[in-house]
Parts: sequence; C-alpha cells; structure tokens
Amino acid sequence: PTLVAAAILVAATFCTRAIALGASVKWRLLFRVMCHGIQQRCIVLWGVPMPICARCAAIYAGLLAGLAAFAFVPRVQERAARLLSAAAVTPLAIDGLTQLAGIRESTNPLRIATGLAAGFAFGFWILAAVERGNDTVLTTS
Repeated sequence: PTLVAAAILVAATFCTRAIALGASVKWRLLFRVMCHGIQQRCIVLWGVPMPICARCAAIYAGLLAGLAAFAFVPRVQERAARLLSAAAVTPLAIDGLTQLAGIRESTNPLRIATGLAAGFAFGFWILAAVERGNDTVLTTS
C-alpha cells in the first residue's frame, strides 16, 4: 500500500506540474480510473488543479502518514485499529454522502481533513492486521 499511495501522489503531482508547464490537460484522464477529478474539488498547485480530488489526495497522504506513524507507536491490537478506522471513516462518509444527496456542498478543507483522518487510520489498521497475521503464523508454527 505504501508504494501505491506514494506512486499515485507523486504521479498526480508530476502531472499537475507538467500541465502547468504546458503539457496537455488530457493527461488528467489517466487518473480517472482512481478519482472523478472534478476540478473544483481538487487541490491547486502551480495554478493547476491536481488530477485527483482533494479527498483522494488526502486519503493517500494520510495512508502514508499512518503507515509511517505505526513504527513509533507501541504494539496496537488489530481490533482497536479497526475500530479507529471505522470511527475515522464516519466523518468522511457523512461528508461525502450528504454532498452526494445534495443536502450541502463540502469544502476542500473539509475533504482534506476527513481524507487525512480516514487514510491515516486505515494505514494504521493495515499494519496492525499484518502484525497480527505474523503473530498468528509465529504462534501456530
């Protein structure tokens, strides 16, 4: 997950920079398989909207941060990390669903905050689950 999240963020940043330097905006289409890329919902770098939305960019960044933070935290139970993920995804889901239903319009700062929290917690959960899986293998061998 680390390499995928990092690769997507780096590629989206390079794409944004290339467009800012004169490349075709059609390069944004490569990212449509991952994200809607609605320009009003994207972070603007160098005067150009990124090809992934603010929420997706924040999820990938949060995932990387959660994976990195895991190394500095004492042993965490997988169940606790899963509950943290569920709690962290709830605001993201509420934000996205209320926007989708037309009840309200979200903002990029809110998309970034909810994306970072969800990505961070999910990254943390991934490593807690992997660590638990390793413990199971070690205790049953």
